Amino acid sequence: MQKELSRLGRVKRLLKLYYLKIMRINASPHFIAMGVACGVFGGCFPVIPGLPLQTVIAVVAAFCTRSSKIAAAIATWISNPFNWLLFYYVQFKIGTFLLPIELNFDPAKWQVSDFMQIGWQGITVLIFGGFVLGIPLAVISYFVALHFVRSYRRKKTLRMLARRKNL
Repeated sequence: MQKELSRLGRVKRLLKLYYLKIMRINASPHFIAMGVACGVFGGCFPVIPGLPLQTVIAVVAAFCTRSSKIAAAIATWISNPFNWLLFYYVQFKIGTFLLPIELNFDPAKWQVSDFMQIGWQGITVLIFGGFVLGIPLAVISYFVALHFVRSYRRKKTLRMLARRKNL
């Protein structure tokens, strides 16, 4: 029980660290929010072992949109080992719905060995599903990040003004 609490504490500290790294980027809220959106878009692609596909896609998208590359790289962690199965399932369902590729694979009964056997057609389905999933999530994350950056900066300004009054 104590180990679980300490792990949870470490995860919370790590999340707060990355949140503060994004909030403290010295740039406009739009620049940062666009970087986060690019990172979320890149994070929606499947993780392929040995290839940093998500980060590469996020940083390339950040270059194309002239937004924060750091925020993009950090935001790819929207997809992490805790939710990979959920992301794969949704990507697979979207991809098989929209593409005319027939696969004998049931993600509800997924085992890692099954994933390795789906081949390039399966990877194509997952990548396409990730692309389609990434667009609305990127748009939503832009507005959420924009709100959080503006709110963080507003609170920071108010704290600084309050300190000046006390001096």
